[in-house]
Amino acid sequence: MWNLQEYRFASNPAEAVALMRKGPGKGAYIAGGTDMLLEHPTCDFVVDINKAGIGDIARTAGGDLFIGAAATLQVLADNVFVTGFAGGAVSVAASKCGNRPVRTTATVGGNLCNALPSADMAPVLLALDATCYITDEDSQESLPLTDFFVGPRLTVLEDRLLVGVGLPGECAGWRCASHKLTRTAEDISLVQVAVSLGVDDGRIQEARIALGAVAPVPMRAILAETMLMGQEITAVTPDFMRDVAAIAAGECDPLDDHRASAEYRRDMVSVLTRRLVARILTDDGDNREGGAA
Repeated sequence: MWNLQEYRFASNPAEAVALMRKGPGKGAYIAGGTDMLLEHPTCDFVVDINKAGIGDIARTAGGDLFIGAAATLQVLADNVFVTGFAGGAVSVAASKCGNRPVRTTATVGGNLCNALPSADMAPVLLALDATCYITDEDSQESLPLTDFFVGPRLTVLEDRLLVGVGLPGECAGWRCASHKLTRTAEDISLVQVAVSLGVDDGRIQEARIALGAVAPVPMRAILAETMLMGQEITAVTPDFMRDVAAIAAGECDPLDDHRASAEYRRDMVSVLTRRLVARILTDDGDNREGGAA
């Protein structure tokens, strides 16, 4: 049972961290709280960050996209800045998270900070070189999302606060698509794959392949990415794509559990990677139809 003793409200990020450190006992940040309602955390108090000013979404003059941690997944699905970035890949991924009532409440920060291996938004953000912005009481730091996850349900935050994620402007024109394999539309992911390619003058200049639910943390398939980088599109034949997909599958470390076997998950990484690469190179990564692989 959730034996909550106190509910605190923060008006800015620094105050949120201060309230978290105030004690006594153990605290947790809360915004949408959808994960907390499913599995009550062991904490004595919560710090509400909905009024802390970290829910905005904006594009900078240089084209970077900033997504506040308290922005809901439904806002991500609908926001014009998000739908216009990298073919709308982030928007599509957000629209596939649970049902609309959940998306209207759940936040992108909560999805990442819960640090499940199957975090819905992690693969597509990893595939677009996301940067995390983290605040302390009197300082702020940034680090790549690749360094954010430490283990299942564990991040680098400790008692600090994630205020948002940024996507670099150079990724805005990348071709990107993702797919979440589930038993039902609202179920937790069995396998997730996101692929983004920066193509110029008929050649793949940049490649990212990100995987979810197939390792202790969301991850990048670096070796498979390296195979694609520098290749002319005409050289990316079906056989070449199968080789890339097989390497991506070999980089992951899935578990056997009651929902799917490790062998099945690894096979699906290969299948989805191949399909997504083929789709991106065929249709320029337009995600408006929903991102099915």
